[in-house]
Amino acid sequence: METIRLWHGTTEQFDSFDTTATLGAHFGTAAAADARLRDVAGGEGEVREYELTFQNALEIVDLGTWGFPSVLRELRSKGILSAAQVDSAYDANNRSDAAGWAFVKEALRAAGYDALRYYNLVEDAGSESLVVLEVDQISPVDAPAPSPDRPK
Repeated sequence: METIRLWHGTTEQFDSFDTTATLGAHFGTAAAADARLRDVAGGEGEVREYELTFQNALEIVDLGTWGFPSVLRELRSKGILSAAQVDSAYDANNRSDAAGWAFVKEALRAAGYDALRYYNLVEDAGSESLVVLEVDQISPVDAPAPSPDRPK
């Protein structure tokens, strides 16, 4: 079991993550999370530190956009999904986002992965980021991080 601390930026107020209709929750350095908030929300929101636990992270490239087609292409190129599984994933996704992502996460778990690791190409370029698949892999650490660009 590996445990690391990384950061997540958000404009939303919530007590726990909901990964049912997504690949998972993305985390990176405080600088990467802050840069993401500047890009998508004009710097509004907060950056929080989390402790993440996982057994085995699949190393992938930064997909830039993490939509369903981009993720399927990457997992196919890594040999995680066969062509038939990609078709099945799209069939599931046509029923609902939650069904599509559940199919993808089950395929990752069947291949022995419970997280994805990549190195950022944009926000805090070169820094490590992690996507964990399930909420039980995430524990909050403390209060929001102060940012030099936002009031404390």
